Amino acid sequence: MLFDAGGNNGYGNNDYLYGCMKRINSTIAIAALLLISMTVWAQDLKPAKDKATKLFGYQDKSKNWVIEPTFNAAKRFIGGFAIVEQNGRKGLIDTEGAWVLKPEYDDIDKFDKAGLCEVMRKDGKTKLRGVANTSGELVIPVECLAVNINRSESLITAQRYVEVPRIGNKPMWGVYDFEGNEIFAPAFSSSPSFRNGKGIAKSAYDGLMGIIGNDGQTLLPFENLAVSYSGGGFNVLTSEFVACYYDSRMFKNSEFAYPGYVAPYDPASDPVRLAAWGNGVIGMRLHRNTLKAINIGQDSRGRSALCSDLRLDWNYGRFVRLEPCRDQEDRPGAMLNPEDGLFYTVKAILYEADGRFVEEVSRWGWLEAECADGIIYNAEGAETWIAMKDINCSARPSFSIQLTGYRQIDHSDVLGGLGLHSYDISRMLDPGYAARRCSEIRQAENVGISSYLPRPAPDLKNIRIIDNAMRLPLFRHHFGMGEVVNCKVKASENGADLELSDRLILPFEDSFSDTGFSMKGEEEIYWGPNNARTVMLSLEPAEGGKNAPGTSDDVFGSERNFVIVIALYEEDGSYLRTLGVVPYVDYASSDALVFDRLGIALVNRPGQRSIRNIPAVPANLSALKNLTPDFRHRR
Repeated sequence: MLFDAGGNNGYGNNDYLYGCMKRINSTIAIAALLLISMTVWAQDLKPAKDKATKLFGYQDKSKNWVIEPTFNAAKRFIGGFAIVEQNGRKGLIDTEGAWVLKPEYDDIDKFDKAGLCEVMRKDGKTKLRGVANTSGELVIPVECLAVNINRSESLITAQRYVEVPRIGNKPMWGVYDFEGNEIFAPAFSSSPSFRNGKGIAKSAYDGLMGIIGNDGQTLLPFENLAVSYSGGGFNVLTSEFVACYYDSRMFKNSEFAYPGYVAPYDPASDPVRLAAWGNGVIGMRLHRNTLKAINIGQDSRGRSALCSDLRLDWNYGRFVRLEPCRDQEDRPGAMLNPEDGLFYTVKAILYEADGRFVEEVSRWGWLEAECADGIIYNAEGAETWIAMKDINCSARPSFSIQLTGYRQIDHSDVLGGLGLHSYDISRMLDPGYAARRCSEIRQAENVGISSYLPRPAPDLKNIRIIDNAMRLPLFRHHFGMGEVVNCKVKASENGADLELSDRLILPFEDSFSDTGFSMKGEEEIYWGPNNARTVMLSLEPAEGGKNAPGTSDDVFGSERNFVIVIALYEEDGSYLRTLGVVPYVDYASSDALVFDRLGIALVNRPGQRSIRNIPAVPANLSALKNLTPDFRHRR
């Protein structure tokens, strides 16, 4: 919910609308008649320069002065009004030479059919704009950074400064009628786009979108990632990645929820929570195999820790987030925020796989130390946990690690305790920064969400070919964690040399054409709470038919090209998401398959760092038929 400049909840209050619209229509009609009559008379008046005074005035056809030469510059009459200049400033006169707008402006547009014009005055390097009518009244004061006159909707949108506590003035857009009455107080990050009495607008406070009416009502709450016009209605993508369609009456006719959505970390409009997200392990999803209870000991090599499973109800897919929250009970380890004098603690909160709240598993605590493997958390002064930095560390119930690089964390305040700077927190009070951070959190938690959509079924012409091709050993093999990794390829005369990683991080790009929303980013692939997810390859017809780039059918005579789909499956074998689609295998040997475009290698010996001289592979089914790498799935 937004707040207007006076602190009132909502976007506007307009009981005057019906009468106001009648007055506007009458005013427009009268203005149009006046403009027509004045235009006929003004056609006979021409700007002219007086040779003696070097000043400009206006003469009739007989070259008689009708308006005395008192101006430094003068333009032709348009619509019964003329722009003139005195002492370096522009004003507007009527056909009798009377001031409609006094010479106080640096620029003046011509009046439109509604009897409105835009005026501009410079304040240093800043151009301030407003809107005037033919009576010389400023409908919108000259204090705006930008104005838009929507003649078809009889509305004006204007960007002006809004006072934000502890930050200062920030530009936001508001909505006004042709008489200058405020319909929506400045609260939008861009000019709302109106059509048929309804407008799409974006909140300046969190970047979410909604729909507003020209009567001051909020027709769709500001809870959406994107909104676009569609015929007489709207396509909407909610912040929960649900695609909806609303008709012209704002009735929801359809909705489709994208699979794989996770409710993101909630900033709760708190500057510390906003600033801390993504710093260290704050906000990271910590699963059963990445959050362990530890007993720290000392041996000849230094500090070591015995890691064991936490006594939590992990169910399947649940995760824990470490989150800074305000402390109101003066608990041990509470951290001061020097910006406002409030205290914070670090809670551990258990969530379902989709991000729904389950319970607080540690009501208070603090980050005690960090080491090479992770960050150590003190849970209510009773247990010590380690949040592993590697999201795919061992799923064993217990193991030992050396706490190399051990460093105590000073948690006397939120700066040291959460690894922040004072400006990290203060800038989150700025609506622009806060909106960008909220957007970053929402998208980072769900980047690649469109990869969870099921693959389209092949048409009848391709089913038999694909079924036959999928019997090849290449498409029957399950590749496990450590066998699918990132790689760098260096081509050589004998094929390619590979430099292998021990992780799998992939770029994803999501596009939602109906709403014009897209996002992209990188994500490390999570192999499940038991490290038991697998990758398999499959074939699909290439879009564009036999001329499309892909792996050609030289076996079954279909004259079709196919693409190779790389997909991740749950440990029970159910489809999870698509990791990538490529036209063909680039290089292959008994040691590895390489998809150079994605930077992915499928290797048969997890942990190896490099492979040399892998030959290129022809882009046809015969080549895939002969690929029988000696992969042995490891468990």
